[in-house]
Amino acid sequence: MIAAGIRCSPHKVYYTIIELKDDTSFSLVNQELIVPKSFDVPNKLKYIRKTLLDIFKEYNVVRAGIRITEHNAQSPDLYRIMLEAVIQELIASSNVEFYFTGVKGSIASKLGIGNDGAIGLYIDGSQEFNNITDWSSYSIEHRECILVGFASLNL
Repeated sequence: MIAAGIRCSPHKVYYTIIELKDDTSFSLVNQELIVPKSFDVPNKLKYIRKTLLDIFKEYNVVRAGIRITEHNAQSPDLYRIMLEAVIQELIASSNVEFYFTGVKGSIASKLGIGNDGAIGLYIDGSQEFNNITDWSSYSIEHRECILVGFASLNL
């Protein structure tokens, strides 16, 4: 089974493709899409949608999760929210069978971790997740992608 975990920032879209094999081993591909600064907003959104859709088709992604902005964010970035919305739309119109959007608490719940505090240890890299080698060497954004990707496998 192949899953994708996605995390947006105002200038990049981070994603991880997880291939879960029959023997419960897995492989990871971590990448990021840089949003071209020269594009206007509609063309930035179009670029991200088209590129991610191509990636989903290439890897035959059937599960996906998006790490969305926390509901209580002090100053949510409107452009990030637009990116998250466009990605939700592309997932809904792709071959993905199941997907979810989640904040820390819902991701933790789907992973069976329990609460925001425990997942914070995985996100900040102080605790290794799923025996992934060099967990702390990944960026925070890619750690969130991996966590949300694994959470989508539990749908």
